[in-house]
Amino acid sequence: MKKLRILIAGAVVVLLASCATAKQMSYFLDMENDVAYEAPAAPELIIQPGDQLGISVSSEDARLAAPFNPGEGDAASELGYTVDSRGCIIFPVIGSMKVEGMTLQQVKEVISGRISSLGYIKEPIVNVALTNFSVTVIGNISNSVLNVESQSINLLQVIARSGGTNANSKIKDITVIRTEHGTRTAYSVNLQKNELFNSPVFYLRQNDIVYIKPKGSTLSSEGQTAMTFVGAGLSLASIVTSFLLWSSR
Repeated sequence: MKKLRILIAGAVVVLLASCATAKQMSYFLDMENDVAYEAPAAPELIIQPGDQLGISVSSEDARLAAPFNPGEGDAASELGYTVDSRGCIIFPVIGSMKVEGMTLQQVKEVISGRISSLGYIKEPIVNVALTNFSVTVIGNISNSVLNVESQSINLLQVIARSGGTNANSKIKDITVIRTEHGTRTAYSVNLQKNELFNSPVFYLRQNDIVYIKPKGSTLSSEGQTAMTFVGAGLSLASIVTSFLLWSSR
């Protein structure tokens, strides 16, 4: 009878542990269904040294735009314009331009205004894109460098693209390391809290590093398989024990 009680207690412990693990892996625990939460728009990217900008100029008369698109179609042109350590780019005809701290839209407006004011094109069509937007993901996840084409990506999208978290991921303390204005800052984000959507690093920027911390030591695949069988065995023992106790009454 004593052995039966031990088996029951073991089964209960396994069941409680599995429930606790499920809760630890759950996201957004403090969000309620059918409740509207404010959803701020993604902030515009801020240009910084080292960025590569793809810039093209067009107009109704292609000949007028040609001076602003030198080497179009060749390998050099595909690299775009690299923002130097002074925060500047050298743009055809216009020359040196300070772009650090600007948004892509602001660069577009400045180039368009200068082309127009110089009398080259009355209403130029200018397109500006960040061509080397990437985010590094490391830690208890599929380590990778993700290239971003859409010019906007958030933390959850990056985690999903990297394979997602697992039972050993410390989702209460995800670290995002951001470098801007010559300063590197680490931010902590809790994926179980609604406040993550208002974090300054929910929407990621170019060159951000996302670190998924492990909770502790990880079982090997053989160990995990063994634990699964142990849990199943204890659960089965609990059922059998309960039946025997019921039938003995």
